[in-house]
Amino acid sequence: MDADGAITPERYNYPHFDDYIAAGGELADEARFRESFRIGERAPDFTLHRLNTGEQISLSALWTSKPLVMEFGSFT
Repeated sequence: MDADGAITPERYNYPHFDDYIAAGGELADEARFRESFRIGERAPDFTLHRLNTGEQISLSALWTSKPLVMEFGSFT
């Protein structure tokens, strides 16, 4: 993770996933997920890095007159 707590492509934990689970890392992730916004609520604006280019993009740059669907992965 970087200083903001964001996972960077270089630091993604897949190669160390078993150690991450054994250390209880998923418990904190699940707690943050339960505290996140819900269907129908407007998400707070935030900025992420595109994995393919590293370019920063904010959620507000994607808001248009059409609905926006965001997927952040899964717990599987």
